[in-house]
Amino acid sequence: MAEPSMLPPGVTAQEISYRSGRKQVIYTAPYPSEGPVLARDLLGRQAWMFMYAHFVFTWVEGAVQVQVSHGTLNGPKMPLWKGISISGYWSGPALADFGRAWALDQMTGNRGTPAAVYFEGSEWQ
Repeated sequence: MAEPSMLPPGVTAQEISYRSGRKQVIYTAPYPSEGPVLARDLLGRQAWMFMYAHFVFTWVEGAVQVQVSHGTLNGPKMPLWKGISISGYWSGPALADFGRAWALDQMTGNRGTPAAVYFEGSEWQ
């Protein structure tokens, strides 16, 4: 197994055992994350933005729903889901907590939201 000090930050080594008795070392890395940052949306409204695992969450001030895109905070984004309900006080930390939990639920298949994807004004389910 690699020495812990030789691994990049956040990467961990784990030894897994198969039923056959074979053992293997796997390495896990954290999902990329950016923000939260306070920005302005395309209409000039204040919005918190947060990226986790390349899901970009945008929460406009006063809104009770977030928009979810794929990309990074400063790069191009592809719209994915519109109107995902969020509760709580409008803040960066609240969006970050929501975004991490929502993204992990999506990636593990425990979707609490409909998997409706929007392309050029059309809804695909």
